[in-house]
Amino acid sequence: MKKVIIALFLFGTVLVSAQEITPTLENIASFEGKTITICEKVTGIHETKGGNALLNFGKPFPDNAFSVVVFKLDREAFSYDPLTLDTKTICVTGTVILYKGKPEIIVKKETEIVIK
Repeated sequence: MKKVIIALFLFGTVLVSAQEITPTLENIASFEGKTITICEKVTGIHETKGGNALLNFGKPFPDNAFSVVVFKLDREAFSYDPLTLDTKTICVTGTVILYKGKPEIIVKKETEIVIK
């Protein structure tokens, strides 16, 4: 009986660890340091004084849940202006970092964003 209980416990542990958690706006901060792909609608845009593009998701800034940052030098290599993505649904692939307590992904290449 003891062996059966141990076997069931180990099997359950393997099943739980094998399940992948999908990144969402609600849980994206838990993916800090991990490379993910997340698909969401851009709910706001902003261009900094330095020419960086910020794409916000969830609620409008400053209550946004998540941001994508395209620095000016990287933005210049895009075939389109990332600021034109306002209200579009996009998929972004990159590493989640926390900046001032909020999750963001810094995009370096156009291929890291797929427009739906």
